[in-house]
Amino acid sequence: MTIPAVALVAGIYLYPAIRTVILSMSEFDLVTLEVERFVGFENFIRLFQSPSFLEILTRTVYFGLMIVALTTVLAFLVALLLNERFIGRTVLRVAVLLPWAIPPVVAGVLFGQLFHAEIGFVNAILFRLGLIDRYQVWLSDPNIALHVIIMLEVWRALPFMILFFLAGLQSLPHDVFEAAAIDGAGILSRIRHVLLPLVTPIALPLMIIQFIWAMKAFDSIFVLTRGGPGRATMTLNYYVYQQGFQNFDLGPAAAAAYVLLAVTLVVVVTIMIIQRILAKRGL
Repeated sequence: MTIPAVALVAGIYLYPAIRTVILSMSEFDLVTLEVERFVGFENFIRLFQSPSFLEILTRTVYFGLMIVALTTVLAFLVALLLNERFIGRTVLRVAVLLPWAIPPVVAGVLFGQLFHAEIGFVNAILFRLGLIDRYQVWLSDPNIALHVIIMLEVWRALPFMILFFLAGLQSLPHDVFEAAAIDGAGILSRIRHVLLPLVTPIALPLMIIQFIWAMKAFDSIFVLTRGGPGRATMTLNYYVYQQGFQNFDLGPAAAAAYVLLAVTLVVVVTIMIIQRILAKRGL
């Protein structure tokens, strides 16, 4: 009964994965569509000998960790707010989920207009408030462009994280909080010593999912900057696309794809180890 599903998964995931391993250790001829010669780990060695690749690798890790940190903190705070009773809570819950319904390319175009150098809403507001003395070219500034993309990815990911945090908060036992309040614990003390330990088992798996999504970010970079200015917004995922589909250098592209996989696995395993340690300590 499971053979059709297994065959489908093997065809869609397993075969391309094996084929990519072969490509990462070969020189591929695009004319004959065949492996020209086996080069072993030469493609990987060339990547790590390149200063620009090491810069891209470092930027990719920073990109992913920033998105995870910002999304987790903001989603938790918004979920705390939405878990309280107040007028307009239902409308706010619907509004919070709207970014999830917007296609990635449309979200990229929207942020491109918001941060446009001449007609952008961000420039207009900051200029009217007197925070800037002239309009800024946000997406052409190497120090700012990457953080604009991070903002976009955080904005897109927030609804998913908020939804799960809110579900987790609503499933927590209220007796524990009432007992802490009776014992004289203040709001901050209850959040630190009661709420955070209870929410941590929910947060860590969400952080893993969010980091994997951050490593796969492509649409926002493609629409907003195409990896520029220079290489300031190029991550490993976009580098794989550039090498494979623009430079048609499939060997290094496949090798970079497996470096991306390795980086993702290292971070994911680290988070899982932290989760296991906290579980042993009863947190």
